[in-house]
Amino acid sequence: MPHTEASGARIHWEEQGEGPPLLLVMGFGLSSDAWTPMLPVLGGFRTIRFDNRGTGGSGPSGDGYSVEAMAADAAAVLDAAQVERAHVHGVSMGGMISLSLALDHPGRVGSLVLGCTTAAPLRAAGDGGQIIELTQATMQMSSDPDAALDRLLPLLFSDEFRAENPALRELGQVLTASGARPEDAMAAMRAIADLTTGKAFDVSDRLGEIHAPTLVQHGTADRLIPVEEGRRLAAAIPGAEYQELEGAGHGYAMERPMEAFGRLLGFLGEHPLR
Repeated sequence: MPHTEASGARIHWEEQGEGPPLLLVMGFGLSSDAWTPMLPVLGGFRTIRFDNRGTGGSGPSGDGYSVEAMAADAAAVLDAAQVERAHVHGVSMGGMISLSLALDHPGRVGSLVLGCTTAAPLRAAGDGGQIIELTQATMQMSSDPDAALDRLLPLLFSDEFRAENPALRELGQVLTASGARPEDAMAAMRAIADLTTGKAFDVSDRLGEIHAPTLVQHGTADRLIPVEEGRRLAAAIPGAEYQELEGAGHGYAMERPMEAFGRLLGFLGEHPLR
C-alpha cells in the first residue's frame, strides 16, 4: 500500500483504473474505503483516493490538524502519483479540503466537484447540535460501534432512505471500520467547526478566487450542513453550476446515485483536463 509523507504525517493513498486522474477526498471520520461503493461508477477515470490524517492507514500528526494541512496532504498525494493536474471531488469535510486545495494550489485542480459542504465553519452552538452529535458518535465508534451507528445514520441519510434500505446498517459497519481514532476525530472537528476557538476553517471571503470549473451538489434534507450552505457556495464561486437533490440527506450520492453521478460524469466530460 503506497504512502507519502506530508506536513508531518504519513498519508496512505491508492489508485484504481485508467483515464483522466480524479482525486477523491472523503469527509470527516471516514477513511477512503468509504469511496468503495462509488468506484464502479467512476470506471472511466484513474481514481486516486487517500486516507485523511488520523483515519485508515494514515498516521496522526499531533497538533498538525488543519484544513490547509489536509489540502497539502492532497497535493502530496498527487505528487506521489506523479499527477500534475486532476479533477477533484470532495464531500463534506473533503469538500472543504478540496476548496483549500483549489485556493492554495490552483494549478493542481482542473475541475472541482463539491458535495454537501460549506466554505464557512460548522457551528456547534445554537442550532448546531448535530455537529456535537456527529463528533460524539464518531468518537464512540471504537468502543461501541452499534450505538455509534444508531446516532450516525440518522445524521447522514434521510428517514425515507433508511426505512427503504435496512441493509444500510451493515454497509455502515463496513465503511466505518477504518474510520478516525477518537483523538484524531476531535482534532479534525476543531479544524472545521466553531468550538468557541475562532480558528475553524473559513474561506467564505475567498471564493471569488476560484477559477476552476465547479459543480456544487447538495441534498435538500441534509441535517449536518443545511442546503442553504450549498446554495451560498455555488452563488459565490464564479460560474459554478448547482445541483440540488430533492429529499436527499448528507449522503446524497448514495440516496440519488443516478442523478448525482449522472451529472458529475457529464460535468467532468464537459471540462476535460488541460
